[in-house]
Amino acid sequence: MKSSVIVIGAGVGGLTTGALLAKEGYSVHILEKSSKLGGRTASLVYKNHILDNGFHIMPFYKKSAIFSVLKKIGIDSRLKLATVNNIAFHSDSGFHKYPKGMLDLLQLSLIPLKSRIRLLKLLLPMAFTSIEKTEEWDEKSLTDITEKLDSDTKAFFEAVCMLAFADTADHISLGEFARTIIRANPFKGGTSEFAYPDEGGYDSISQVLGDYILEQNGIIETNQSVKKVVIENSKAIGVITGNEKFYPADCVVISYPAYMALNQLFDDGVIDRKFIEKINRLDKKTAVVEVHFALNSKIDNKQVVFPVGNHYTTKGIFFISNITPTVSPHGEHLIIAGTPVNPSVADNSEKIRDIVSTMKKEISSIYPNFTSSLLWERPMAWKLVESVVKEPGMVWKSKMPHQIPDIEGLFFVGDSTISYGIGTDSAAHSSILCYPKIESFLKT
Repeated sequence: MKSSVIVIGAGVGGLTTGALLAKEGYSVHILEKSSKLGGRTASLVYKNHILDNGFHIMPFYKKSAIFSVLKKIGIDSRLKLATVNNIAFHSDSGFHKYPKGMLDLLQLSLIPLKSRIRLLKLLLPMAFTSIEKTEEWDEKSLTDITEKLDSDTKAFFEAVCMLAFADTADHISLGEFARTIIRANPFKGGTSEFAYPDEGGYDSISQVLGDYILEQNGIIETNQSVKKVVIENSKAIGVITGNEKFYPADCVVISYPAYMALNQLFDDGVIDRKFIEKINRLDKKTAVVEVHFALNSKIDNKQVVFPVGNHYTTKGIFFISNITPTVSPHGEHLIIAGTPVNPSVADNSEKIRDIVSTMKKEISSIYPNFTSSLLWERPMAWKLVESVVKEPGMVWKSKMPHQIPDIEGLFFVGDSTISYGIGTDSAAHSSILCYPKIESFLKT
């Protein structure tokens, strides 16, 4: 009989790990505390529109870690994807095409020709360096190389960081930025294309993975919280759920932020306190204010627009219905506008209202028909659980390891563990790196 594995958490990290193990015939049992799969990507239906919990996008399309997992287990054809490639900047001088490759930079009308050449000289060496070399830059901030650039070129970097990291350049590690450039380089097998589920709702990815696990005789329980991971003789032997039920297992995989798990799921003294304190440094919060707008007319044919310039509060406008019309009922259109904010803002309703009001005015200045087309709006402010995937000194191999020394049968996956990229792609990359370690343990 194949070994049994309990996975705590049905986000992308837990589901990709569970799917990889299920493919090899292991008995996979996933426990998820919420009522839906997808973790932070769970969507909802509001006034017949499919709303994501923020804007999510699959980077590097078929070169992404998520797509690699789907392909490895043979279900990549199940997920229908829409390509996101109609992207533009908007500045005071109008719209400017977003460059899809290095050569496109020479035609980037957003910045003067002299600045384009300087930008190309800056990015080309990054695009052709090695992943190993980029690790030497993980302690540096992206602004170390951008601070002396002109304002137009800085605006370009800010827009790229908004698309790739949902954050500002001063929060991004130079190493993580360089790895993104490498992965987008077609001469190194990469792509700058992005994708989104064609049927709407980014959690469609999680549903496809969940269906596969069930087909392989796995078990997925929602509304099932875990109270404790049971460790005996320095080995994980199972978990105790919130209703005090014990689930035995040959190994336990934790798939939610490691610093939370270490402080919540273990008896005192099981995990070395100094190790926990080291991992607690990963508890870094960033926040975003985003607003869904439903319109009764199409105000643009583009898919994504980045307003650039310090006078814009709005950092991204995402035309979801232009990516895939299935997210909205016939005759209506859905967009999201967003901006990174200080985490304290996410708890201040008055500041959120002010930001939303400002974003509406800015969108109206770009699209005069916006106000007359507006049917309803749904603001939200949310905190990212952690931002270690991008901050200098807290990326790639500086994150939580997949295993804790001296404890057998316990593994950690997700974007707070060793991996590169951000969000769901980082979570899937973590699974790709951790899965061989789990299988090696189970075989012994």
